Amino acid sequence: MSSLLRPIDAILPRAARHFGGKARNLAVLARAGFPVPAAYALSCEAAEHAFARVLPAKLQPAALFTAASPSETDLAEARDRVLAAPLSAELCAELGRVFAELQRAGALSVAVRSSSTVEDQQAASAAGLHTSVLHVCDEAALFSAVRQCWASVFSPRVFGYLHALGVQAASSVGVVIQAMVPAEVAGVLFTAHPLTASPDEIVINASYGIGSAVVDGRVSPDTYYVDKDSGRVRDRVLGDKSLRVECAADGGVREVPVEPAQARAEALDEQGLERLLRLARRIERHFGDPRDVEWAQVGEVLYVLQARPITIAGAPLDRRKSRARRRRDDDALAADVVWSNVNVGEALPGVATPLTWSVLSEFSELGFRKAFGALGCRVPKGARLVGNFRGRIYLNLSELSQIAAQVPGLTPSALLPLGGGAEIERLERELEHKPSLWFLSRLPLTAARFLRENLGLRARVQRFEPAFADECARVRSLDVRILPSPALDETLSDVHRLLDETGGLMLTAYGGLLASLVPLTAALRVFAGPAAEKLQRDLLSELAQVDSADPGRQLQTIADLATREPLTRELLLRSGASLRVADLPAGPARAAMTEFIARFGHRGIREAELIEPRWREDPSLIFDTLRMHLRVLDHSAQGAVRGAPARRSGEAALARLGLPARSAVEALLPVVRHSMRLRERLRGHVVQVLDLLRLLARDISRRLSIREPGIGDDAAFFLTLGELHGFLRGELRTVQPLVRMRRAGYARDRSLPDPPDTFVNAPPAVVLPSQRVRSLTGLAASSGQVQGLARVLLSKQDIRSFEPGEILVVPAADIGWSPLFLLAAGLATDIGGPLSHACVVAREYGIPAVVNLRVATRTIKTGDRVFLDGDAGSLQVLDDG
Repeated sequence: MSSLLRPIDAILPRAARHFGGKARNLAVLARAGFPVPAAYALSCEAAEHAFARVLPAKLQPAALFTAASPSETDLAEARDRVLAAPLSAELCAELGRVFAELQRAGALSVAVRSSSTVEDQQAASAAGLHTSVLHVCDEAALFSAVRQCWASVFSPRVFGYLHALGVQAASSVGVVIQAMVPAEVAGVLFTAHPLTASPDEIVINASYGIGSAVVDGRVSPDTYYVDKDSGRVRDRVLGDKSLRVECAADGGVREVPVEPAQARAEALDEQGLERLLRLARRIERHFGDPRDVEWAQVGEVLYVLQARPITIAGAPLDRRKSRARRRRDDDALAADVVWSNVNVGEALPGVATPLTWSVLSEFSELGFRKAFGALGCRVPKGARLVGNFRGRIYLNLSELSQIAAQVPGLTPSALLPLGGGAEIERLERELEHKPSLWFLSRLPLTAARFLRENLGLRARVQRFEPAFADECARVRSLDVRILPSPALDETLSDVHRLLDETGGLMLTAYGGLLASLVPLTAALRVFAGPAAEKLQRDLLSELAQVDSADPGRQLQTIADLATREPLTRELLLRSGASLRVADLPAGPARAAMTEFIARFGHRGIREAELIEPRWREDPSLIFDTLRMHLRVLDHSAQGAVRGAPARRSGEAALARLGLPARSAVEALLPVVRHSMRLRERLRGHVVQVLDLLRLLARDISRRLSIREPGIGDDAAFFLTLGELHGFLRGELRTVQPLVRMRRAGYARDRSLPDPPDTFVNAPPAVVLPSQRVRSLTGLAASSGQVQGLARVLLSKQDIRSFEPGEILVVPAADIGWSPLFLLAAGLATDIGGPLSHACVVAREYGIPAVVNLRVATRTIKTGDRVFLDGDAGSLQVLDDG
């Protein structure tokens, strides 16, 4: 047999480069004994000989590659010539013998796949750029398929990809001729998470039939997230699997619909999952790095079709786990883990982009460790406090409860009603009630440090804020477009450090709030009994000078000014979403709006998500809110004293308590109020720093789009913080395939229904009630009762439909919605806790609010007449809309 055509397992390492990346990886797998279908590889030299024979000099790959951008006409002519030219007689004879040999070995047909010299590499996969022809049944079709693989070299996508990659020479292409596997189930697996780069998690995609529909994105497969060490399925998301690809009778493949019942079932059983898990571990162990594996299953037989490196930008993945982390994972198998996003999901509702996840997951992990350390708690090494499920951030309540319980009194039943959360009984039952000798031994030092940090926190903040303002002003004054990459890299590090410092102060304030709120809550329960919860809400209503409430009040003032300026008022009432501050007539209202944007322009809906625009960039919500204020004739009185009756009611009830009880509560109340104000102020500072990160990420996106055309204008948000540093330091060659993969994953996660707000171990499938629920119970967040029409708002695009006096029903009471609170009659949310920032604002404005209703946005419809009870924590549908 010719040296240009060899059995796949006969390709030795020293000659592998002549056959392309796919053939090289398959050869390694076959020689190692992996279940690779019988195959032969055709050397790249065969293509080079054919190109030399049928193409003029100007259409040779090397000549076209030297052109910065070869013309579509030249590329099309080269493709047409290659497709039309017959193969040499010698090559036809060799391919015929190979086809006969594979048939004698049991193959009914073959798959013909390109194997480029730049394919399946560490730096880039080139996945999907070249051609594969499936279910080739005769020699004539085989010869045609080989020519198609060769012609794919002349695709504009290939040339653009190679130039973006920085490759210095044109690629060549070999061909793999492989026994066709008539798969019953097939898909792709990643031995490390391709989006988060977590080396601890295997991701498996599976669907019915041949796997090309999964690879090409034509079907939504089942997706499994599996812990690599334990084998526990962390999450399973069932795709629609509405079609399958199967071998057609006359060659090629065809798409056929899948029966609805089968489409709803899982494509893999538990034994199939276990086989794939073993295969994934073995492949990664053999290659020594994370792999992207295409697989197919017939009956109980599993085949490997290819295994390429996962092209995750940045430093190589560290696949090793610390002993402590392994021990914690092993311990987790013995007990159920409760995950919840009730409170954190309000700060970051929905799916997080990779950049946001990389910043906030690290921020949360370090923040929790610092906060618990300040309380004198020991946080186990390797403890997993934060998790990612379907792109949403969740907290490990089991781990957090065990850590907090080191402090007497900080039990789940004491903490979770404050922050929101479920499974309290389970957490209490599984809590290890044992004294912490380590905590008690350090109590004097811990108490002294805690008092020193919290008693001096106001002074620390006062010293910090001038330097903070100066640093924010310095970064904003930079023209980042002209900064050299090293300078931008340094600025990115400066902003990250500022986030750590600002967040540390905010978490110290939060720790002080919990330390004062827990005893206040306990005291009120003892002295006020069943009325304690309402009494506490009333006493904490109308906190003066809460920063988070300022935007709403400021807009009310601007609306007052606009009523005295007929031109401004008319423009606000009739203008569309494109209105900008500069469009307003000169006068007091425009000056006030300019000041508003200067003070609050860094805020916005989902402001913890870095990809989301801020009010400075998109002030449509601000102008919509002003427009509503102007339509309310009595807007100047609305909301100004809303919180006062609740607080007066609380103070009257407090006065009726006995002197010892009143003295204890009055001693704690100013501390709680001060801590809440300080936390809100520092939270605003954290959002300012996130705004600076967004500023830098937008410019890095601009630079990426120049280096890699077609990558999109938001590419930086689909990289991690470490990868942005790698790009600016020149350590990354190309990121376009990675960005494309992560953008697709982000879109897919956003299309999935939200998992439950609280679940054990892994989120189950979200099942809506079979009958419409007319009464929902959540957590009381702001006192008062109101009856009115519901307005369900799922995005900022829905805001223009809101009418003053309606009851807002939203997924989460993000601070970005707060300007609407003064115009709303009440507030209801799917998730959230009574201590959240938005609930503080709701109490400040005095509007009834109920949070953590779980399915409010899915069961309540706009126009329903509802009764919202902010004291009982309930929402009832009275009449359908």
